[in-house]
Amino acid sequence: MKENVQRIERIALALVAVATLVSLLTWDARVVLGVGLGGALGAVNFHALRRIMAAIFAAEGARNTKLAFCGVLLSFKFGALAAVLFAVVNYTTVDPLAFIIGISVVVLSIFIEGFRIMLQSPAAQSE
Repeated sequence: MKENVQRIERIALALVAVATLVSLLTWDARVVLGVGLGGALGAVNFHALRRIMAAIFAAEGARNTKLAFCGVLLSFKFGALAAVLFAVVNYTTVDPLAFIIGISVVVLSIFIEGFRIMLQSPAAQSE
């Protein structure tokens, strides 16, 4: 499971790099910045979410204070993400559509990894 999630992160970073390069060759600086910044924010958000959720699952059965701290940390992460999204859309010159495309690359990487797992042979899945 951990390998699959790490593979999603690597796929997302590769897709962001490709999307940023393609936008660099075909669009203006606002689009390039939007795709790159959105992709970076999406990748950082997914990484933080993975780490917090791993801590929550590791703390299962532990003291309630550790779980409560992880819950507060998760809430803070979502609040910080909302604040950054608001600031980028309202106070920068990035193209909002390009930013949304960049931040959505993580979703595409999840689908890619899901299809890769689905298409594996049954013998490889049972290992």
